[in-house]
Amino acid sequence: MKRYFVLKIAVILTILAMVVFPLLVSARDVQDPFRPELWYLDQISAPAAWEIETGSDETIVAVLDAGFDLDHEDLLLQYWNNKIEVAGNGKDDDNNGYEDDVRGWDFVDDDWDPSPDIEDGVSDTVASHGTVIAGIIGATANNGLGVTGINWNVALMPLRVLDERGVGSTTDVRRAIVYAVENGADVINLSFTFTQTDERLRETIVWAYEQGVVVVAAIGNGGVDTDVTPIYPACFDLELHVNAIIGVAATNKEDVKASFSNFGTRCVDLSAPGTDLFTAVYHDDEDISFSTSYASPWEGTSLAAPMVSGAAALLRSAYPSLTPDQVRNALKLSVDPSAETSLEARVRLGAGRLNLERALTFAETFANGAGASRALSERTTSGSFVAAQAAGSESVVRKVNGRGEILTEFQAYPTGFKGGVRLAMGDVNGDGTEEIITGAGPSGGPQVRIFDLEGVPMGQFFAFDEGDRAGIFVATGDVNGDGVDEILVTSDQGGTGQVRIFNRYGHLKGAYFPFGRTNRPVRLTTGNMDADAEVEIVSVLGAGSDGRVLIHDGNGRYVNSITAFNTSVSALSLATVDLDGDSRDEVIVASGVGHSPQVSVYNSSGEERLKFFVFPLAFSGGIEVAGGDIDQNGAIEIYVFPQSTGGPHVRIFSSEANIIGGFFAFDPFSRFGGTIAIW
Repeated sequence: MKRYFVLKIAVILTILAMVVFPLLVSARDVQDPFRPELWYLDQISAPAAWEIETGSDETIVAVLDAGFDLDHEDLLLQYWNNKIEVAGNGKDDDNNGYEDDVRGWDFVDDDWDPSPDIEDGVSDTVASHGTVIAGIIGATANNGLGVTGINWNVALMPLRVLDERGVGSTTDVRRAIVYAVENGADVINLSFTFTQTDERLRETIVWAYEQGVVVVAAIGNGGVDTDVTPIYPACFDLELHVNAIIGVAATNKEDVKASFSNFGTRCVDLSAPGTDLFTAVYHDDEDISFSTSYASPWEGTSLAAPMVSGAAALLRSAYPSLTPDQVRNALKLSVDPSAETSLEARVRLGAGRLNLERALTFAETFANGAGASRALSERTTSGSFVAAQAAGSESVVRKVNGRGEILTEFQAYPTGFKGGVRLAMGDVNGDGTEEIITGAGPSGGPQVRIFDLEGVPMGQFFAFDEGDRAGIFVATGDVNGDGVDEILVTSDQGGTGQVRIFNRYGHLKGAYFPFGRTNRPVRLTTGNMDADAEVEIVSVLGAGSDGRVLIHDGNGRYVNSITAFNTSVSALSLATVDLDGDSRDEVIVASGVGHSPQVSVYNSSGEERLKFFVFPLAFSGGIEVAGGDIDQNGAIEIYVFPQSTGGPHVRIFSSEANIIGGFFAFDPFSRFGGTIAIW
């Protein structure tokens, strides 16, 4: 059932004459014509913050609102651009389900143009609302025009969810949030409110939070005590019992509560200026109602929220590894106190009023200290090695040490299932300890299971239709740089060739087809190919390959490719690890079934660094490969294991391809082959 809500925003009172005043600037202040009107930038210490960070066009802020002036002179170059999509060709070029979505989407009219509907009698407040929000977050700085946003550089993703009356459905909001997350948003701004809870929207917002997206919401206008009368979406936190949404109240120039602002001790995280604001508005030369590009005074918590969204984006630009919790805590710990005279009044405005400079200082502490994202290439030692056998064997998983001694053993799937087990390891709940991830092989359903290091089940989900019996492969990696590993799943022979990306709860956060639609098996891993906070996704065809190894970013966008074995091997498996200590992972490619047992190592540019045989030349059962430092001696090793028909013999090679050890992970006389994983 659709639930409808009405946008609540203070009405424009007047449009002031646009007079340019002399401007005194600090080293990192701006000189746009209307800078003197932007009093709030000084109150939140923006000029001092710009000495530290001015933003990045890699940081995406999704604005869900009533429409946007896509041609506005101060915003034109700040809007997000879907580079894979081709404008106007009527095709879904990036396979995300939306045709021609070059600059966002209109979820009201279900088309590619998120501009507002301009009709006779339409409220200029509603028509301009999305443009106002966008301008506060990221109007272009120092371009000699109008105003400036909190971020000098940013990618504003315009998503229309409200019609010309300011009315929308929570169904459209859910769709827009999913779109934002799956297309790489770092921050989502929700400058609207409603009074009835909505379970499905609440679940969608917490899903976005779990994917590492910062969600900011206005607390609403009307002077309501939200401890008594919850206002949504900000008050979803009361039902979630987790602080997934940053609720924002409004203050005035005197740093006290704006007269209209809602308040409360449980839904408000902090406050920001929300009165007498001068900003960008919707402009249309052909309509006298929209003849100006800038206007004042605007007011409302709808305008306080994007100040916090802009601040969150600035923090994410400076420190991309920050989690939503770290962003929220940095913002709250760094506030200036409210000027309200009573303690009760102060605590109802959250932690205090936004201070942008100080927030960046706190954010640096989080980024450099405990809880900061751990890039794959920063791991110098490995803690766990796990192995399982392939089709024909029971689904036993063993955690062993570097000498093959069994540390843990457990059954991944019910007794009697003999389709084989696929393995991965990763920190999928962000607690700093790795988990064991399993996928069922052919004849089993597409069931992903998560275990702790003692083999205790922690969760499970189906990655594809429950009736699928192709078998699946699993991998893990922090593809969005939020400090928590995602789970990546593909199908074996007979699937569709799709890579699906999930969090540990089984919520789908992204999907793409690296090789297009194909029924061939797709093998994949993740690796830090460019030494940034996010790992990349590396994939090959497990059969019928032309040797291509494809590298995509966490949103499924193509980055680079490598040609393995000079196209001579048609079945491949792979792993990534930093063998040379340069903070960039190498790609280890191994031959599959039907080929001689060789391994090659390539750098991220595709240069072959090593090539060697790992088993007797007569063996053609395929190779599974992994890299790590199980013996924790500070040196990375390469581990190999037969895919099929071979004994369970793990062989260990140095980074120079010299054999340095080995052991049997299972009964030496078994011939099932299997898979291995290292953390």
